[in-house]
Amino acid sequence: MPTEFQKTIATSTQKVYKSKLNALAAKGFDTVEKVQKEQKKVVEAIKEITGEEQDEGSRHQRRTILSAIFWTVPLPLKNYYHAYWQKATPLSVHGGEHEGEKWKKKKDYGSK
Repeated sequence: MPTEFQKTIATSTQKVYKSKLNALAAKGFDTVEKVQKEQKKVVEAIKEITGEEQDEGSRHQRRTILSAIFWTVPLPLKNYYHAYWQKATPLSVHGGEHEGEKWKKKKDYGSK
């Protein structure tokens, strides 16, 4: 269960996280222990829930489910979910005229 600090997130966010965790529970991952121990299987379930598209909407759904897991499940700092999170947070542009370009750093944006 969430620590006292983790419980301070907004009630609306808690509701979203609970709905995402319920989606995982429907796939058979209904206890903290299962989510801790079966990380690769849980990631496969996340892919089933969100699809494997690389559009921003799909990646956002993945990040939201992973955030729900991080909020609820005590995990070591390095874990399979962390590696998957990095895939759900792209380091380059997907789609459009800037396909494949690395994201610009804040300091590189000029005022227009």
